[in-house]
Amino acid sequence: MIELLNVNKTYTSKSKIQVKALDKVNLQFNSKGLVFILGKSGSGKTSLLNIIGGLDSANSSKIFINGIELKRFDERTCAEYRNSYIGFVFQEYNLMNNLNVYDNIALSLQLQKKPVTEEVILKVLEDVELNGLERRQLDELSGGQKQRVAIARALVKDPVILLADEPTGNLDSETSNQIFELFKKLSKDKCVIVVSHDAEYAHKYADRIIELSDGHVIKDTNSVLIDEPINIPTKCRAKLPFSLIWKMSFGNILNNKLRLLVTCIIVSFLTAVLSTVYTSLYVSNNVTKDLMNLSQQDHLLLVEPVPFQSNTILNPSSDYNINKKLTSDVLVKIREMTLENHAVLYPKTQIMIENDWLRVRDFNLDLSNISLLESNLIPKPNQELLDSIESSYLSFISADDSSALLDHLVGNPPSNRFEVVISNYLAELLLKYQFTNLDSIEELVNEDIWITFKNQIKLKLVGVVMNETPLLRSDTTILTTSFTNLYVHPTFIRMNTYPSSQISYGVKVSDNTDIVKLIKDYKTIGTFTILPRYTDALNRYTRYELTLIMGLLVPLIGYFMIVFLGNYIASSIFFRKKQIGILRALGCEVNEMNKIFLIEALLIGLFIMFLVLIMVPFMIDILNFAFMVHFFDTYISFYYYSIFHLGFGHFIEVTTLIVLVFTVLIIVLTYHINLLDPVAVISGK
Repeated sequence: MIELLNVNKTYTSKSKIQVKALDKVNLQFNSKGLVFILGKSGSGKTSLLNIIGGLDSANSSKIFINGIELKRFDERTCAEYRNSYIGFVFQEYNLMNNLNVYDNIALSLQLQKKPVTEEVILKVLEDVELNGLERRQLDELSGGQKQRVAIARALVKDPVILLADEPTGNLDSETSNQIFELFKKLSKDKCVIVVSHDAEYAHKYADRIIELSDGHVIKDTNSVLIDEPINIPTKCRAKLPFSLIWKMSFGNILNNKLRLLVTCIIVSFLTAVLSTVYTSLYVSNNVTKDLMNLSQQDHLLLVEPVPFQSNTILNPSSDYNINKKLTSDVLVKIREMTLENHAVLYPKTQIMIENDWLRVRDFNLDLSNISLLESNLIPKPNQELLDSIESSYLSFISADDSSALLDHLVGNPPSNRFEVVISNYLAELLLKYQFTNLDSIEELVNEDIWITFKNQIKLKLVGVVMNETPLLRSDTTILTTSFTNLYVHPTFIRMNTYPSSQISYGVKVSDNTDIVKLIKDYKTIGTFTILPRYTDALNRYTRYELTLIMGLLVPLIGYFMIVFLGNYIASSIFFRKKQIGILRALGCEVNEMNKIFLIEALLIGLFIMFLVLIMVPFMIDILNFAFMVHFFDTYISFYYYSIFHLGFGHFIEVTTLIVLVFTVLIIVLTYHINLLDPVAVISGK
């Protein structure tokens, strides 16, 4: 016996008015028989049916089966109740359109985790007189046949109660009679409760008629109660078969290919933009390493932070103490770090004569002819570069025949304080502007050449250190690291009588030097500037000039991504809305519904990731080109080397970003599915 006690249901209308759909309804049902519930629209009959079926919740109610109360207040318990005890037949059939007759019926068994056998399916089809139609698609059936499939789907799960809501509302009179004849036949073994507005069918087929008006039972005909126990099945949580989850997910994706393609392209483009801009903000010390290796540059420069009065790298102001040096404890740390990294640290000494530091122009060269500067090392000379060369300060460096600074030496090392070794840059200037009768550096070294600085310091040229680093049009890095180095005997520095200063230190790296680690170690001290500083320049560019862009771009991109994904989610749910309602009516929980959209999201996510991985390299190429244009005259990197590239780290960044996006997508999906009222969905609202 089935018993309902004190069923109350109140709705709140849009105008905030409380409307009572059911008021203190108490009913009992036998385990068998055909019961009709009649009443006008708004009488509460459908509300009562939905409460009995667990589709809707009452404000207060108790349901007993065989005297045992069914407590069903949460979503999981209600879903188990619908799956285990209730069989639904709706006016709109509510079949799964993407499944054939056989699979629609088998779905009920699958949700109950029961074995699906052809024998069981064919038996229930025979009971509803649909023999031989098991492989038919739904669009090949008539309305009456579809309703019989719905009845078969409800029967195959062997429910305690079979509920039918206006089951013949869309059928002609002949088909309606056939359906009610079938219900009459089924009611011999089941409790069949039919909601209808047609009293004629009720009086013709019903074993009992209950009439409702304004939420009250006003008439109950033939309410003879037989205390016969019902065979109660074990409650079971519904589980969607993976094949159906996959079919629904993939089917939804293919439902609107254009919307999918547009959404994926837009979201992947926005994701690629974010990934590319994010990449540009984090340029590592590897850039400096790569560029030094590429240009065969093997010198770093450590400069004390002194006040400058021009754009030249080394130009201390007149009130700067020219004897200031790095403190001894800092120098000890620097020397230790340099030694650990297989490099050589050396002081660079500037000398002052006639109240000015010695510069390249003090070689007494006439550098007015710019065209003569052009060479393999200076590919694009111009007046700006010429001015930089002329005004560059000369650095005197102690070196002897054992010094690692004199690698790649043409000639001999300085053997006394009157000899000097210069860089091949300075040697090229001498060949082109002073000793034009000589054809090579070897000839220059072999000549008895003395270099005079302001007629006060005279040094004999005995060797040339060969460098391979090209000079661009305004690249002061090379000028200050190796171009202007003069290698002299240690006694020259010790016996120098002119004012001098050591405000910078050079570092000669070797093949065994880890440049990235060396630069990081130096930066931990933080008391000087490290050149070359490609990384610092790029980071400064990106931080100062892209901060505003990022401040606007990230929220804007995020907003558009949410808009497009939200639009796709909304259309996806709308397309599957009917199926969601049907599955929930059959006993599926929201978590099972989420699996459908999870698979769909994963498939779309993989597709978007594929598009992103195609787009990002092109965008990074564009970024590299933009930087090349911005630093066109300054850095060798943009002629031969791409600063930004899609490595494994970038791939992880892109993947993480997409995972985050689709995590939000799943949360939104869950929220939207929870908002779907199965009663409203299956009734077409």
